[in-house]
Amino acid sequence: MLNHNEAYWQQKGAHLTVSAILNQPRLWQEGLEQVKQQQEAVTAFWQACPPGNRILITGAGSSLLAAQAAANWLRSVVSRPVEIVPATDLILQPHPIPSDIVLVSVSSSGNTPETVNVTEQILSAAPQTPYIAITNNPSSRLAKLANHSPTRMFIPAPDGTSNGSFAATSEFTIPMWYTMLLLVPEQWHQAEKILPLLQRGASYFFEHEAAGIEQWAAGRRNNVVALGALSLKAIACESSLKLLEMGNGQVMTAWHSMLEFRHGPKLIINRDATVVGYMAANPDIHRYDKDMLVELRRERSPLAQIVAIGHDALPDHAQVADRYFHFACPELADFHEAWAAMLYVLFAQLAGLYCAIELGVTPDMPSRDGKVAKVANVTVY
Repeated sequence: MLNHNEAYWQQKGAHLTVSAILNQPRLWQEGLEQVKQQQEAVTAFWQACPPGNRILITGAGSSLLAAQAAANWLRSVVSRPVEIVPATDLILQPHPIPSDIVLVSVSSSGNTPETVNVTEQILSAAPQTPYIAITNNPSSRLAKLANHSPTRMFIPAPDGTSNGSFAATSEFTIPMWYTMLLLVPEQWHQAEKILPLLQRGASYFFEHEAAGIEQWAAGRRNNVVALGALSLKAIACESSLKLLEMGNGQVMTAWHSMLEFRHGPKLIINRDATVVGYMAANPDIHRYDKDMLVELRRERSPLAQIVAIGHDALPDHAQVADRYFHFACPELADFHEAWAAMLYVLFAQLAGLYCAIELGVTPDMPSRDGKVAKVANVTVY
């Protein structure tokens, strides 16, 4: 289990987190099978949706980031406009949301206060609004709201997606996977084609790269900035969140768009910062990412460090980064750039895991003082 036995992870308070990380490739397969079993219901749902309705996706935290990681691909294959708005913004909006939407609520717990409140408001004002609940909790409020009408849809996540660990690991990739599957059923053939590649890449990463990531985490880098372009920008944000949450606030983090980093934020390399750059598999985007990281490595202070994540081995990776981790998955270059996000987030998960242990934090429950809860406590007015 990631270079250690079960007893080690139990002793470190990380057994649930490690299990959730390692179970993801199996859960992706089971999730695809569960969705396909409901093909008739999924097809009927979309056939009943008014053709002029745009898709509005909402959520908060890692669940929203999972949807954002899928958004660029969705917009490339869906004929309807696709809009993603945080529930934490919608709850503050003074005006009602138009009724000509397909509402998609994404929440791992299904009980996120802001997401639940926004969903209830919309469905109460316009009960016939087509609605999809994407949640890992079949007993949640969002799941129950989806069971009241034929114009609403909920398909349960595979058993074991939520296992009690604090960090969103499978609770990130399964909502992303379901968002891509449920919103575009006509593209299931593409999901079936890429799934074996994702599973192979994950297996390689766990077997061949985990030890290097653990060694890197032992360096106790306390200032980490993550970079990514397009879909990988959401993964950069999730990386920042994972290191911050799992380190219980002991790691200062930030995130930026890859190209936007040049416009001022890159001055952080003048200090003891670690920059994690996610290099897109798409060759057209990859060259921009490479230029950015080569520039950072050339200009950084002696105290700064550049870490790069890529889809396959780079013969000249020493020019790009001080440390380079990859998935040995060259075929990803032939697919839309968003699919790589399913794999790249594994680095964020392992980095958070190993950094937490190095800091003496228990990954399964890092915030033992109760300052951050699995489901945030929010007073909704």
